[in-house]
Amino acid sequence: MKLARNILLVDDEASWLRTLSVTLNRLVPEAVIDSCVDSRQVMNRLEGTDYALVLLDLTMPFHSGEDLLELIRKDFPNTRVIIVTGVNEVDTAVRCIKHGAYNYFIKTDDVADLALTVRQALEVVGLERNYQRIKESFLSKTLTQPNAFNNILTCEPNLLDQFRYLEAIAFSPEPILLLGESGTGKTEFAKSCHQLCCPDAAFISINLAGISENAFELQLFGLLSLEPGKSQAGALHQVGNGLLYLNEVADLPLASQAKLLDILQHKQYYPVGSDRPYPVNCRIVASTEEDLLKLSQQGKFRRELLYRLRAHKINLPPLRQRKLDFGMLINHFIALAADEMNLPVPLCPSNLAQQLNDYDFPGNLHELKGMVFDAVTRSDGIQLNISPFMEAINEHKTPSEFSQNGIIFPQQLPTLADMSQALINEAMNRTANNQTAAAQMLGISQSALSRRITKKDE
Repeated sequence: MKLARNILLVDDEASWLRTLSVTLNRLVPEAVIDSCVDSRQVMNRLEGTDYALVLLDLTMPFHSGEDLLELIRKDFPNTRVIIVTGVNEVDTAVRCIKHGAYNYFIKTDDVADLALTVRQALEVVGLERNYQRIKESFLSKTLTQPNAFNNILTCEPNLLDQFRYLEAIAFSPEPILLLGESGTGKTEFAKSCHQLCCPDAAFISINLAGISENAFELQLFGLLSLEPGKSQAGALHQVGNGLLYLNEVADLPLASQAKLLDILQHKQYYPVGSDRPYPVNCRIVASTEEDLLKLSQQGKFRRELLYRLRAHKINLPPLRQRKLDFGMLINHFIALAADEMNLPVPLCPSNLAQQLNDYDFPGNLHELKGMVFDAVTRSDGIQLNISPFMEAINEHKTPSEFSQNGIIFPQQLPTLADMSQALINEAMNRTANNQTAAAQMLGISQSALSRRITKKDE
């Protein structure tokens, strides 16, 4: 289902239609305006095109506006109707509202008020359609376009629910806010949204971390200059009908936040050096790992911008909450590392994912990927060296955890030989019998460990 922005203007006065069309194109640039001068063609036009809104005159030959209003609301309940007429009668206005008109305007009214109502009606239609799409998506429990999520590996129910939600809202004109810790896959989610809503258009990503007000304005809006070769196209021009991804939006300076809010509200922007507005036709996705509500309470983030950005909000779970995915992700990164470094693919110990269950992964997917790449480079080509994983677990243990995991001696102390053998057995168990990894854990060479094992077997 496409964006709720198609509008049909119906009036038998061609000159008025032209004037209204030009005015709405200027004041509501995100809308797609069509016109119709023959009331007999209206229902056929609605059959052929998904119009979100119809602006309808009352007094026309063949079919009156009131008759068309009833037919439209009956046959196309997802399409809103605004009456724009020269008939200034309270009874007529009340009757039209009762029959389902969204609003009633006299042609002599302020056109700016009409434009504001048009934009509000488009938002209402968009929200209604999004609600219906979300409802249908969650009831079906299936994805219409699963290929859009090929870049995200998961079997976690919580994350699969987010897939369905993103697919349901992909065509909404409102922004999407992605929330999650660093390394939880926010950029990949933005790319999935791009595949869902505009795969043939551009995808442009801008990192806002540490960006200045001037740099933001130039990068987003571009520059128009009378000097040859000085003009510069901004991201809003380059992206066209595609998707603009604003990463780390919490770092945006307050003055720049005001400019972003203006873009979201009015769907237009002014290049630096220009007094002419240009329409914003792209989909906007923003992301952050910060608590924007807390920042707004501290006066560091504009509350109006927060409410605009989180029209659709997706919370991405940290890796520590995706334990079902550990094994699949480790094997994926093993294959990726072996391919990139032209190394043999080592076998992952079957109990490795279980051993990582209690590790928090503060770096999330970035950390896991780094661990796996390190493990592959240390491996012998047969068995994965798990030392990087064990080292990370030990680095993040607190002193109390070390004491809790300390050795509890029996009343009769074991011999040094017994303790040595117990350490060897434990290291070999933890490394799935990988002598190289076990030797690293014990702080001895692999050859020394091999001799001790051989001596024990004799």
